[in-house]
This record gives sequence, C-alpha cells and structure tokens, in this order.
Amino acid sequence: MTDSVVVCIFFFVMSDYCNICDTRRPEGGTNHLVLNGGELWIEFCEPCGKSETLRNPETDETLTVQALFERSKG
Repeated sequence: MTDSVVVCIFFFVMSDYCNICDTRRPEGGTNHLVLNGGELWIEFCEPCGKSETLRNPETDETLTVQALFERSKG
C-alpha cells in the first residue's frame, strides 16, 4: 500500500469589489476586514464602511465596518 499526499493550493485575487453594495471597482477602491480568525472576510467601499454596522454578540458593542477596520490597524 502506498501513501498518498494531497496538496491544496489556494489562489485568489482581491477583486476590488464591495461585498456590501455589490459594486465592482468603486471610486476610492476597497478595504478588507478579516474577522473570526480569518473565517470571515469583508471587502467594503468607503460609503458602505461608514454606513454599515457590525455587532459583537459577546459584548453587544456596535461599530461601523470602517471604525472596526481602523481599530484593527492599531
């Protein structure tokens, strides 16, 4: 019996696409917010980042996507 090795290669291209308003190549580009240890990626444009909110169910804290992005940058 021989052992087999499975190799997975993940390739992706950041598309400059807002996942919130479904706009491709929005003016000013997009930012990426990575949450839950890399399980959730949110690509967003500036208007959506300023208007859309996320709530932390553990702390009940609510922030805009942009505010959380800025906080994550340190």
